Amino acid sequence: LHGAGRAAARPRAPQCGPRTVTAALHARRALMLLPSAGLGGAEAMTAVLARALRAAGLALDIAIAPSLATRFADMLGPDLAGAVDPAPLAWEEGETAAQNLRRQQAVAAARMLTARPDLAIIPLPWPSHGLGFLGPLRDAGVPTLLIAHLAPREADPGLAEAARLASPPAWPGCVWAAVGAPTAARVEAAFGLRGGSVAVVPNGVPIPRVTPQDRLEARAAKRGALALDAGAPRLAVAGRLEPKKGTDLLPGLAGALRRRCGATIAVLGEGPGRALLETPEVPDRRPDPAPPLRLIGQVRDIGDWLLAADALLLPSRLEGCPLVFLEAAARHCPVVATAAALEAFGDAAWEIAALAPDGMPSALVDGVAALLAAPARRAVLVEAAFRCAAAWDEAAMLRGLLGVLRGAVAAAGVRGAEVQAITARGDGG
Repeated sequence: LHGAGRAAARPRAPQCGPRTVTAALHARRALMLLPSAGLGGAEAMTAVLARALRAAGLALDIAIAPSLATRFADMLGPDLAGAVDPAPLAWEEGETAAQNLRRQQAVAAARMLTARPDLAIIPLPWPSHGLGFLGPLRDAGVPTLLIAHLAPREADPGLAEAARLASPPAWPGCVWAAVGAPTAARVEAAFGLRGGSVAVVPNGVPIPRVTPQDRLEARAAKRGALALDAGAPRLAVAGRLEPKKGTDLLPGLAGALRRRCGATIAVLGEGPGRALLETPEVPDRRPDPAPPLRLIGQVRDIGDWLLAADALLLPSRLEGCPLVFLEAAARHCPVVATAAALEAFGDAAWEIAALAPDGMPSALVDGVAALLAAPARRAVLVEAAFRCAAAWDEAAMLRGLLGVLRGAVAAAGVRGAEVQAITARGDGG
C-alpha cells in the first residue's frame, strides 16, 4: 500500500524481491554526519542503516551532537557504540543560518581529514539542517546520500534562507532520497531539483512474530503499570514531543476521551513539548490519582506498549513516513490518525487507519470512540495495515537505500581496491 493513490506517480525504490539481496559497494569506510537536535524516527532509521553497513564489513565514523552521543550510541548497540564521536553538528535554532552553515562546514572539513571516507550519509530531520556539510564533501568528490525525513508543507523562511546561502552544491555522486513522495516533492521544490530526482525509499520495520499469549501478557503488564482495570481503554501516543506531532493537543484529547469512553493515554517519548503536558501543582488541590494522560517517557519496549494498546493515536500536523505507525501495523494495533500523519501512504491511508481528515481534536475523539465500538472495522483496518508493513519491511527499506547508495558511488566513478559485498538476509521478521 506504500505509494498508493496520488503517491503512486512518484519514483519508487526497488520493489521487494528475493529475501537474499547482494549489492556491491566500492567502499571501505563510511562517514555519517547527523545534524540532529533530538532523537526520533530519523535517528532510529539511521541506526538501522548503520548496523547494516557495519554487518557488511564497512568501517563507520559517526558524528552527532555531544548532548545526544551517549543515547545514540546506545541506540546503535555495542558493536557500533565506539564509532560515535561527539561533534557540534546540530542545527541550532538560536543561531542564524549563516552561523549554522559555517560551523557545520568547519566540522565536516575536519572530519574529512581524519575519516577519509569512501562515501557519506547525511540523515536530515529537516531539509536544510545538513547543508553546511556539503561543501567539503563536494571538494573531496565523496559520494554522498542525503536522506530527507521531513519537509514543510508551506513555505519556510528559515529553509529558504539556508538554501540561498548554501546554494546546495551538486556533483556526480551526490544523491537525494526521501521517506515519502510528499517529502520528496517538497525537497525538489525547496532546492530547485529536477522533478523525480529524489528517490522515494519508505521507512520499514521488522515484522515480529506475535502470539495471542504475547498480547495478553503485554496487556496485563502495561495495564498493571498504569493501574488500569483490564477492560479500561488504553491508547498510546509515541514519538518526539513537539508541535509538529500535535503534542499541544494531547491534554484536550485526553480529557475528552476520558469523558467519552473512559480512555487513558500513555505518552511514550520526550521532547520540548513535554512541559506542555506536565500538570502543575496547585496548592490545596489533591492530584488526580488516575489522570487521563500518563507521561511514560522514552521506552525501549515500544513494541510491548503497542501490543498492549487498544489503539495508537497520531495527532500529527506533519509527518514523513511515521515509524511508529509501521510498528503498530506490524503488531495489529489499530491506528487513529490525522490525514496529515499518513499522507505518505496516499489514498491507501484510508484503508489502513481511521482518519480525521481535518485533523480537528473533535474528529480524532470521534474516530477513537467509533473504532473502539466497532470490532469488525478494527479487524479490517489492522489486517490492511499489517499487509502494508509486511510488503515493505526493514529488509526492503535497506535494499532501497543500498540501491541509491550504489547509484551514488557509480555516479562518482569510485573504484576501490576492494569491493565490499553487502548482503542483507531476512525472512520478514
